[in-house]
Amino acid sequence: MAISRMFSRVITGSTRFLKMPVSSQNLYFHLGMNADDDGVVEAFPVMKMIGANEDDLRVLVGKGFITILNDDWVSFINDWLVNNNIRTDRIT
Repeated sequence: MAISRMFSRVITGSTRFLKMPVSSQNLYFHLGMNADDDGVVEAFPVMKMIGANEDDLRVLVGKGFITILNDDWVSFINDWLVNNNIRTDRIT
């Protein structure tokens, strides 16, 4: 897991994002911060860490922000490349 992550205002400033409850928005940011370099994250430990509930996760799935990959709530952040796209000349 990287130390730094980015979030695009295209995603976090969208009406679709801003219409979500603040608790679901918070979960999205924490999932992004804990994801691996491909945008995959185990949601359950993150939810426990911040006190999120299953409804927050369901909202993210319903709005198309994440996809749950298995019964252990391993999830993929759908807009990962939009959020974490770095031009090749900027990579250090």
